[in-house]
Amino acid sequence: MGSVELALGVIGAVATVIATAIQVRDRLSRRRAPAAAPPTVEPPAAPGGGYDAFVSYARADTRTARALATRLHAEGLRVFLAEWIGPGLVETLEKETALRTTANGILVFSGTTMNDAAIRDEYAALLRRVHSGGRRFIPVLVDDVDLPPFAEIRRPVDLRSPGSAPYDQNLTALVRALQPRSDAT
Repeated sequence: MGSVELALGVIGAVATVIATAIQVRDRLSRRRAPAAAPPTVEPPAAPGGGYDAFVSYARADTRTARALATRLHAEGLRVFLAEWIGPGLVETLEKETALRTTANGILVFSGTTMNDAAIRDEYAALLRRVHSGGRRFIPVLVDDVDLPPFAEIRRPVDLRSPGSAPYDQNLTALVRALQPRSDAT
């Protein structure tokens, strides 16, 4: 019995040390400085106002979508990105409003895109806007993926190689495609 009690005591001590280490790690991770907040782009205030681009993306592609939207915004475009919805607003309502008032829809395609039910809904809504209002839908490739049929018939923008010359050229072409057109001749 003495060796069993000794073994249980050792196991208990080891478990206590591990639990304490986990608690210390958790406390230290909470003390670290928070990550820099993404830029906040408020929805248009004026009725009938809108965006130049609605960027749709799967949660796994948040970083890529944020970088793309930030770059487009830096080029002077009004960009809707769900991550930039302000505090106190209802995400679904803001997305619906943005979809109604956005001139162009961009869908970031990666290996996880079409596995997300919410993104499939946004994809359908973006396509509906194309057919009902003459809006543009632009597939943006960030991974080697097969596009779904209605995206495949459109010319995609290839952004699979960040930092390369083709990436920069394709991004420039995307910016030009998204810029509001002047109706004056």
